[in-house]
Amino acid sequence: MATLFKVVNKLGVGLDKSLLRHTVLSNNLANLNTPGFKRSDVTVTGQFKAELNRASGSRLNRTNARHLPGNSLKKTELFSVVQDRSSVMRNDGNNVDPDREKVLITENQLHYDSLIDAVSRKLSQLRTVIGEGRR
Repeated sequence: MATLFKVVNKLGVGLDKSLLRHTVLSNNLANLNTPGFKRSDVTVTGQFKAELNRASGSRLNRTNARHLPGNSLKKTELFSVVQDRSSVMRNDGNNVDPDREKVLITENQLHYDSLIDAVSRKLSQLRTVIGEGRR
């Protein structure tokens, strides 16, 4: 049962990233005609990658059974918004390609939808477990 909650929590982190990415990509598209605007995207921070590598190889030790399993990173430290200053699409300095942004938004939406579906399935499993335990 605890594993089920871990999976739902990890899916929630993915949903947070997708939501942030949608906001950033939509902002890029909204600033399509803003001179000098540089597009941005969301990346996983190096600190988050290091924490993931460390956590995958070991488990947290609890000194008391009442301690909750924890995550040492705050949600704001998991992802970062990075501005793309390496390219220029137009003479006014703007580097937003509307076709590319639309494709990235669609890709992100499909990713978000798949995560929502996975969360729904996990919660359905939880409801089944709880319902079966009442007999």
